[in-house]
Amino acid sequence: MSTEAAADRSLITERLRTETRDLHTKAEKAPLQEALVKGKLPREVYADMLEQMLLVHRELEQAIREHRSSVPALAAVVTDEQFQEPYILEDLAFFGRDPGSITALPETREAVAEIRRTAREEPLGLLGLHYVLEGSNNGNRFIAKAAAPAMGLSESGGLRYLLPYGERQPEVWGAFKENLAACEFSDSEKDTLVEAAKRMFEIVFRVHSGLHRAKMAAG
Repeated sequence: MSTEAAADRSLITERLRTETRDLHTKAEKAPLQEALVKGKLPREVYADMLEQMLLVHRELEQAIREHRSSVPALAAVVTDEQFQEPYILEDLAFFGRDPGSITALPETREAVAEIRRTAREEPLGLLGLHYVLEGSNNGNRFIAKAAAPAMGLSESGGLRYLLPYGERQPEVWGAFKENLAACEFSDSEKDTLVEAAKRMFEIVFRVHSGLHRAKMAAG
């Protein structure tokens, strides 16, 4: 492969990183996320957050499973290990939460609807949605260090969602990016991926903000 071709094929990873930077910063500054990073998020609210994110991950990961055989990039990049639903279920069991009795927030229902629309109208976009959630595991390693002591959690219980791969995180993320960069995308397909990633950042921001508002209203 020529240097020019290699640069062109890796462009999607650079576009995803740079064109979502502002939204990444916005998501990090959501009140609930800031409280988590500072070790000030109550343990029960963290479990509430996991419940809402379970619904998001479950919908997205089921859609990816359904479309992996027809969307080559999904098959090439997304592995079963990356599916976070089992990890969240593990944490919810630790917190004594029943995943069958979760009430979706309005923002979470909107997120599920957006994932379904993407799967129906532009299934390649599922990879852009997944990119954001998979990439968040990089920052989650550092969040766990601050949040775990404050919430009385450890790697043996309650932190699986934040630390799905443990010390293998850099290795797993590196393989993800390498496999993504190796895929061939048209310019319009790259646009689809970037726009989907932007939507997922907004989804996460709205779900977290919706949960924060609900908790504030409840006192």
